[in-house]
Amino acid sequence: MGHIHQFNQLAAKYDTTKNKDMAKRSTDAIRSLLDKNHTKTAIDLGCGTGNVGLDLLEEFESMLFVDASPEMIEQVEKKLANMDTKKASVLCLDIEKDVQLPYKADTIILSLVLHHISDSHKLLSKLYDALNEDGQLLIIEMEKQEEISSGHQHGIDRSVLAAALTEIGYQHIQSDIFYDAKKEKDEQGVSRFILSARKK
Repeated sequence: MGHIHQFNQLAAKYDTTKNKDMAKRSTDAIRSLLDKNHTKTAIDLGCGTGNVGLDLLEEFESMLFVDASPEMIEQVEKKLANMDTKKASVLCLDIEKDVQLPYKADTIILSLVLHHISDSHKLLSKLYDALNEDGQLLIIEMEKQEEISSGHQHGIDRSVLAAALTEIGYQHIQSDIFYDAKKEKDEQGVSRFILSARKK
């Protein structure tokens, strides 16, 4: 990821009240679609400071926290040190490089990662290979917005993402907006969605 230096700088101050609140909303959305009959192993890829994965830890037998930023991984390690758990492990890995995840998992969580990835199709293909049969990919992302004055477009088009996932081989794709910025009167914020896809 080309933003590693930026995330290293953000790591120590990333856990703002707003970011923690949004992580909680994200985990609630994930739980609403999580297949709890198939949750032995999980990978929180691009885990940041671990807020999403740590809140979901009780749902799994084990979870691997993966991030390309050493400073983010350090924040996860600090949190795990304060918890009495043997369920979790950490790995500093830049999945955008030509590397694979160390093992397959039943569930892979990708929270606010895709919009940072230059070749999302390649990453989603890697994750398909990294899922066990009947495994579940859970994506949290920002809804694509209208083009703003700066010329930049934020977020991801859900229909385009679903088409890409189908092309790779994912099935049973479903998505829903769980944070509507307009309804929340959040003028600075962006709506967010949860998407679930399965490997069959």
